[in-house]
Amino acid sequence: MPLVQPNFDYFTYESADGVDYNIRAGKEWGAITEHGLAARVSGQPRYITSGSRQPRKVIYKDLTTGRSKSGPVGTSAAFDALTIGDTHDFPVPDQTADVTYTLVAKVGEKVPGSVIQSFLADHA
Repeated sequence: MPLVQPNFDYFTYESADGVDYNIRAGKEWGAITEHGLAARVSGQPRYITSGSRQPRKVIYKDLTTGRSKSGPVGTSAAFDALTIGDTHDFPVPDQTADVTYTLVAKVGEKVPGSVIQSFLADHA
């Protein structure tokens, strides 16, 4: 059996800041309907993660080996619909059958806030 080759693509991600972005994710991850990732739209800005901007994501773990898989969830509705304890089968290198992973964590989106500057009156 050939090794599992990770292939990536861009998908539409609906951010909490009201903007649709193109976000990079594995094709296998994007093909899972429950993750709410739609086909990318040309012209949308690319989602760039940073210390102050992170997409909402979920983390699955193989409870036998401790291996984990994580990725973005495209919409807040899809994120809300996922429940800790849900399972999904993923292919694993050197395994003939898919391995069941369990959803162990949901991480909310991190969107940078506005900087509010206040001016204090000068003392007389």
